[in-house]
Amino acid sequence: MKKVTREEMTEIDRRAIEEYKIPSLILMENAGKCAAGVALKMLKKQKGKKVSLFSGKGNNGGDGMVTARHLMNKGYEVICYLLGKKEEIVSEPVKRNLKILEKMKIAIREISDLDSLLKFRREIENSRLLLDAIFGIGLAGKVRSPYCEIIDYINSLRKPVLSLDIPSGLDANTGIVSVTAIVATRTVTFALPKKGLFLNDSPKYSGKITVAEISIPKQLL
Repeated sequence: MKKVTREEMTEIDRRAIEEYKIPSLILMENAGKCAAGVALKMLKKQKGKKVSLFSGKGNNGGDGMVTARHLMNKGYEVICYLLGKKEEIVSEPVKRNLKILEKMKIAIREISDLDSLLKFRREIENSRLLLDAIFGIGLAGKVRSPYCEIIDYINSLRKPVLSLDIPSGLDANTGIVSVTAIVATRTVTFALPKKGLFLNDSPKYSGKITVAEISIPKQLL
């Protein structure tokens, strides 16, 4: 299976949406559903029903929100820690999935920095699985505050972590960690593996890698 850069994957997504008329909402749904399948396998080995989702404001966060919905439908208690404010979300598919979570009464905590996250320390530390949907492949450059402090806190918990598409902080092209990155137990990457998952620092961060098919036409892959 070929490996792609951030730019190549972005172009594949664009063509799937614009040329093949596959709505981005469907791609997000398929990605989140596949991630939920991997999460369920991880949760079989854990006692308890609590899951924490760490969500960014972009499409990777939207993938995480879909994952949270599917896990809730399977009987798990999911809390979403949104790193930012709801009104800062600009992606329509992410807005749509956030509204669905609100309708389903999934708790959404708006997090501005590490201190605001630590107010929920007890419920986070009671979680059986942590979902990393902070950056995805979109990150280019250094992880900045408050994200670096939040990522370090997540790592300090030493709990099972599932990263969606790529561990947050790991460069999708080079596999280099410039400041810090999520140390994942498993990574579910969408459509095609990203080059950075196999280069430089990645073996210490990616964990077991699963490639999920999300309905992008094979001609594009």
